[in-house]
Amino acid sequence: MNYKLINRLDPLIYLGLVLVGFILPEVVYRIFLFDFTAVLTENEAMIVRSIGGPLYFAAMAFFLLGGNAENGKQLNIIRYSGGLGLIAFAVFTDFNGFFLFGLVEIGLAVVTGNSIKKEEQATGSFTTEEQ
Repeated sequence: MNYKLINRLDPLIYLGLVLVGFILPEVVYRIFLFDFTAVLTENEAMIVRSIGGPLYFAAMAFFLLGGNAENGKQLNIIRYSGGLGLIAFAVFTDFNGFFLFGLVEIGLAVVTGNSIKKEEQATGSFTTEEQ
């Protein structure tokens, strides 16, 4: 897959998760826990909705910045560190779904990094850091 396509689809999926989290927080709560029989309390609904704000901001930043190779490289750094952060968050909390989100983000960083390298090799363009 092309890194431009991934950098457009990945944020749209997270934006959808934010929208569903505001409308139906119980569904997103169950996804976060990977427990589809979980019952949501009012405090937990506020937690799910509060996660939506930063997630919306991050998804919009990825969507707007993911169009060129140099920004794609910077976004990959964020994907790697964010993926590790999500995995660490999953280890220390009950939100096991974040473990999968972290693995997916690290996998996307690897795929987009390879796509950017192939594109740069095909066009022969290199950034100033590589010269």
